[in-house]
Amino acid sequence: MRLYLDQIKQCRGLTKAEAEKLKELLDVWRKKLTRNRLRTQYYEGKEGLKNLGIAIPEEFEDIDTVIGWPSKAVDYLASRSIFDGFVYEGENEELERIVAENRLPTIYRQATQSQLTHCCSFGTVGRGEAGEPDIVINFHSAETSSALWNYRKKRIDWGLVVSDFVVDKNGRTEPKCVMMHSDYAVFVIEKKAGSWVATKMPHPMGRPLMEPLPFCPSLKRPFGKSRITRTVMSLTDCAIRSRLRAELGSEFYTTPQKYLLGADDDDFDKPKWQAYIGYIFTAGKDDDGDTPKYGQLPQATMQPHTEYMRDLAAQFAGETCVPMSALGVVHDNPASAEAIYAAKEDLIIEAQNLNEVNGDALSTLAKMALCILQNKPYSALTKEEHSIAAHFKNPAMPSVVSQSDAMVKICSVAPWVAETEVFLEELGFDDATRKRLLSDKAKLEAKAMIAQQMAQPEEKPKEATMYETASVVKSYRSGRATRKDALRLLAKAGVGDEEAVEILDDSGDSDGDAS
Repeated sequence: MRLYLDQIKQCRGLTKAEAEKLKELLDVWRKKLTRNRLRTQYYEGKEGLKNLGIAIPEEFEDIDTVIGWPSKAVDYLASRSIFDGFVYEGENEELERIVAENRLPTIYRQATQSQLTHCCSFGTVGRGEAGEPDIVINFHSAETSSALWNYRKKRIDWGLVVSDFVVDKNGRTEPKCVMMHSDYAVFVIEKKAGSWVATKMPHPMGRPLMEPLPFCPSLKRPFGKSRITRTVMSLTDCAIRSRLRAELGSEFYTTPQKYLLGADDDDFDKPKWQAYIGYIFTAGKDDDGDTPKYGQLPQATMQPHTEYMRDLAAQFAGETCVPMSALGVVHDNPASAEAIYAAKEDLIIEAQNLNEVNGDALSTLAKMALCILQNKPYSALTKEEHSIAAHFKNPAMPSVVSQSDAMVKICSVAPWVAETEVFLEELGFDDATRKRLLSDKAKLEAKAMIAQQMAQPEEKPKEATMYETASVVKSYRSGRATRKDALRLLAKAGVGDEEAVEILDDSGDSDGDAS
């Protein structure tokens, strides 16, 4: 996909300072675009052959040869960064709704793939339009966005994203809507009557509604670096040449060179290939009466090609922390469980670092989403909202058996852990399954409590405690106790009949049985 953004520089509706920032953002985008497109080509396997002009004849350069190692370097790490929702103090139904409506776990995987390919991706937050969720969280590739870094504030100063595209009749991809982010406003740049016009939309956030997801950021490179490094690209080029040389060598390997001494050219009335595959071969004597001698040259071996590819795979594995077995290189002897884990240990550390950086970005996006929903600045977040943190699944991906064994041992020392949601989470249950299990557990506990209290003998009326009354009302409102059972429980707790009816009526209608 190729974008043409030069004409946006002349958009109307910006001050001189804002227009200068737009120019800077476009210059950054254009400067990085060539390398970003090149890395996309390597990820998609479209980089092509870089022939040295020695072992591969020019007539064979067009043979389609593809090596998928760059995509393996990206996807193998991305698959170990699995976003599993947010954790926070108390309850936050608004945030849960935002996560569900924006399908955040799914779109995060796409953002991670782009992040590792180009060095970073960008997340933006905004209000939804008609037919969209109240809050919209989107992610953008570095090929369609750029940003300026503020070293003092340690965040984005200005940002630019192409939020919508259109393909013209010539097949060119044109930007339809471009958004520029600043501390005080979002500038929506759209084409109207043949010219680009910027519409200023102020916001109280006090920072841009845009956050980067960088891979391995540093002080020199705050937007990180790509997994498809120069070394990865160089090794991929070598592997492509080696693969093509091996392909050409295999042709000679399957058709070894043969010779026939003392034969006359008239003996070959068929093309050479037909003579080679014929099951009967005849040749007459030469002019001196000598019988032709048949022989075969030593057959070419594929071993040098195989060994060279193994060497390249070893270098690639060392550069990317991807095990050699994942690159299609099979060892003669199967590796032990310890050796397999050791081979993945560096990658697991990379994934943990990735999750830490991305977790900070995701929590920032979540906090900004709540601020937009509540129409308040970022500085006005409550203590509970500040506690929001992104949670990821264990990048080591232990087996269910080993993880269950570890949790059982922990619970033998600290039994209370088995009563927490963390216990179910560590056992490998996803968020939806955990909620179902906890909901069923609450229903069973409510039924057991009701059955226990109903079985107790009638006692003299007593004054109900606030805790007992609140517990019965909560069970009634959630539908775990019918109205009839709730009235009986309140009566056992010492609440009068009329007062019990008023309490239940004030608590709101329930879906339970009203009898």
